[in-house]
Amino acid sequence: MAQTGSLIIRAFTSQAQLPVSGATVIISSPAEDGRRKVLSIQTTDESGGTQPVRLEAPDLSLSESPGGAVPFSDYSLVVEHPDYYLATFEKLQVFPGVETVQNVPLVPLPQPAGDDINAAPVVVTPQPL
Repeated sequence: MAQTGSLIIRAFTSQAQLPVSGATVIISSPAEDGRRKVLSIQTTDESGGTQPVRLEAPDLSLSESPGGAVPFSDYSLVVEHPDYYLATFEKLQVFPGVETVQNVPLVPLPQPAGDDINAAPVVVTPQPL
């Protein structure tokens, strides 16, 4: 009998772990047809977190004997924000009866110099050989 666990995402940037609000969080699992089954789409709040997502996990008793099933289910995670590089995670483990917090460090995209978003390209001069 399947049980559930929960997953909370916490998106942040920099070593100071500053929260990133407004990031889109997509949790999925493999579907039987080989595609992805989207289970949750949320947006991070002002603290960089999401609401808990309840996800299926195997019954813990199935893992109590050698050679038994693993005591967790695997899920995939994508976190995107227009100001940061895309973050992807595979094989996130969700255990029955456990609330898992997945920290997601986001790396800022490079910003153009000055106010001109269409900055002129840098021309590299030929080097003497």
